[in-house]
Amino acid sequence: MEVYGADLDGIEGQLIRFRATVDVNRRGAALLGLARKVVREGYARAVKAIETLDGGWSDVLADQGYTIDLEPAETPKTSSGLDLPIAIMLLQASILQNLEGLQDQIRQLGEKQRQDAGKRPSSTVKKRILEQIEELVRQRERILRYRKALQRNTRKYLLIGKLDIADGSISPPYHGMFCMIAAARPGFTVVVPEEAEVYASIVATHNRNITTLKAANLQEVWDVILGAAHPRRTRKSVARAKRKVMTRHVPDLRDIRGVARAKRAMTVALAGGHNILLVGPNGQGKSMLALAATRLLPDLGRDEMFDLNKIYSAKGDLQDNEVVLSRPFRSIQNITAPALFGGGVHPPVPGEVSLAHEGVLLLDEINQLKPPSLIERLRSTLNDRVQRVQRVYQTLTFPCNFVLVAAMNPCRCSWYGHYICPVCEERFFGSDAKCPSHHDARLQRKCTCTRREIEAFRSTLSEPLLDRIDLKVFVSSFDRSQGDPIKYASATIRQHIKAARQIQQERYAKAPFGTCNASVPDRTQFRKYTPPLLPRVSSVLEKLFKRIDSLRTQDKVLLVARTVADLDSSRTIRLKDIKEAVDLMGIDHEYFRGLPE
Repeated sequence: MEVYGADLDGIEGQLIRFRATVDVNRRGAALLGLARKVVREGYARAVKAIETLDGGWSDVLADQGYTIDLEPAETPKTSSGLDLPIAIMLLQASILQNLEGLQDQIRQLGEKQRQDAGKRPSSTVKKRILEQIEELVRQRERILRYRKALQRNTRKYLLIGKLDIADGSISPPYHGMFCMIAAARPGFTVVVPEEAEVYASIVATHNRNITTLKAANLQEVWDVILGAAHPRRTRKSVARAKRKVMTRHVPDLRDIRGVARAKRAMTVALAGGHNILLVGPNGQGKSMLALAATRLLPDLGRDEMFDLNKIYSAKGDLQDNEVVLSRPFRSIQNITAPALFGGGVHPPVPGEVSLAHEGVLLLDEINQLKPPSLIERLRSTLNDRVQRVQRVYQTLTFPCNFVLVAAMNPCRCSWYGHYICPVCEERFFGSDAKCPSHHDARLQRKCTCTRREIEAFRSTLSEPLLDRIDLKVFVSSFDRSQGDPIKYASATIRQHIKAARQIQQERYAKAPFGTCNASVPDRTQFRKYTPPLLPRVSSVLEKLFKRIDSLRTQDKVLLVARTVADLDSSRTIRLKDIKEAVDLMGIDHEYFRGLPE
């Protein structure tokens, strides 16, 4: 029989092999393998839990010491879920190595009985010695029976659970229960607390080559290992699983009045996995568009759902049989670096960028987040779509493949680009706007900021960071050039996005990167996996790229245009796709290009 535990390593479970020996000449236990305080305290919990077992184990444990080795020895062990394998190893070590000690005690009591026979001891003394010998003989027979049972047991057990010192019951650790179960290798028998039956069932469905059992306490686990009790298999208890609430009320796009251009930009962003910056006054629906995005994305795939549950379990956000079944939406305003990027505690846990994995991350008022260096650190995260947390002894990698929706005001008064009719005081967006009721009226600027103030407000976001945000659009319900608002509902747009993503999944099925256009790393890979450009399109792009200094922006023009074409199920990129991509990326917009003197 081999006994394993599991600890948390990022969002993955790390298998830990347990071995134990008895030290007759000392008391207590030595835990080897960089066992942290919570694991060392687990030995005390294990001893107390063993005292609740049938058979008088407290005397056996008190008479000797133990050395327990946790492999691999180089990585710190930090989980309270290691209590259960520690207890089982104490029991196994005491059984396999204490038979000689019991035989010595029986022999000594027998000799004492013979010596006392010539001294005519009292019947009470005789009776006490006989009772001691009988108890030791029963204990020896029980240990012999246990030894045979353990020798017949050739299973590999993964045991996970925190022990209660009062009654020996087992419960899941706070962090990483789902991750630890998922660490099981084919052929393992996994024993989990009853409260974790839902997670064990999900993992068993994902990995059909493992056996998952549930237990209420240490006594049941010990009886199952010895073959004295019938093991209870976990069942797919869908009724007991609770859907984790990922978002509050999600609005329908048809409930967001106007801003048709922003809706189109959001459709393109979600279809291709592109990051987007929404700029506009307060109350124009920027946050509502971001919140509605979670309903526009396709349902989670099996592997995506599995990874998300590991992330939230590692964070400690899955409690009471909660399961992640929908895409996450995370909104950030004021936050610290560890909370945003992960780490901060021991062991390091995922941050908000990882909790938004396969979903939407909203950074509201992105240019107002403090300190500015915090947001600048997003550059590598947006590039690599993973977040690395470095420690002295290891580097952890947390996935964070999300769609970034950044929102900000264009200036301090928030009315940049807006005009007001002096007669009817109706508001409009765009310098070429005209009041339909008063054609002769000259519109006045509603924005009270100077050019220098607007530039200073905008420049709080660095050019390298803006370079990593693909789409940049203004959100204004006062833009009369948009035409009629989009009439159809989120369900219709969701079907368009789903179809576009299906095209991309088939296109990049064998690619070493992701399955969205935004995940294509460079132009070489783009040419490898996409149809060749038409000569006329190539000529237009060549002229366009001459006025775009950033190579990254040039590549993104191709990727965004490819997404626009995918939404129309077009095999090749067309001129109108290039034109829309340039418009949605804000390449020619004076606010993003640089304000005129």
